[in-house]
Amino acid sequence: MKKYFIIAAMALVSLSASAQVAFGIKAGFVTSLGFEQNWSAINFDNLKIKTDQAYGFDAGLMLRLGYRFYGQLEANYHFVTSLNSIGQSIEDTWNGVPTEQQLTEQSINIPVMAGVKLVETKNFNLRLMVGPTFNFNIGKNGAIQASGVDSELKTCSFGLDCGIGMDIWVFSLDARYRLVQPGYAYKVEDMVLNTSPINSFEVSLGWKIFDKTKR
Repeated sequence: MKKYFIIAAMALVSLSASAQVAFGIKAGFVTSLGFEQNWSAINFDNLKIKTDQAYGFDAGLMLRLGYRFYGQLEANYHFVTSLNSIGQSIEDTWNGVPTEQQLTEQSINIPVMAGVKLVETKNFNLRLMVGPTFNFNIGKNGAIQASGVDSELKTCSFGLDCGIGMDIWVFSLDARYRLVQPGYAYKVEDMVLNTSPINSFEVSLGWKIFDKTKR
């Protein structure tokens, strides 16, 4: 999957030669609210899988096209770790396996954002943005393991980003809310279980290497 990041990075650099373009680098802190999935309604013996708060970071490239109304494409390396639980009542063990298990995920995150500048001066602007995000998973460490339950890392997962941002001189500060599918798929008795989206939050700081989007 690393080739996706290389291709995206080359595309960002090549497009940066166009007019009305800002190009830069960014890095951010990511956290997500925990979620608990209960499949007792479909007779899996009150099976629950719970993900506690996850923390991580991402870093990558950004390309912005346009003036007041703009599009922004990013290619980020995304790393997150979380503490997960599995069982009937989420106690210490289930079927002889510790219920709390730590998982890490690595992915290439591609947000495709559309935005509008609400306020714009020479060295400052305030923005709103929304758009889909695509996660191409490239690695993991650990997986939920318990008798009768299998988990596997998805090749790709999708989500929706929305947020607010501001540019001050050559710096870009964004705060985003992300609703995204879990990176793992869970199976019981060869049946894939549907899971609820995860609520995720990100705060990032970017540096615009050059900016041709100012009027």
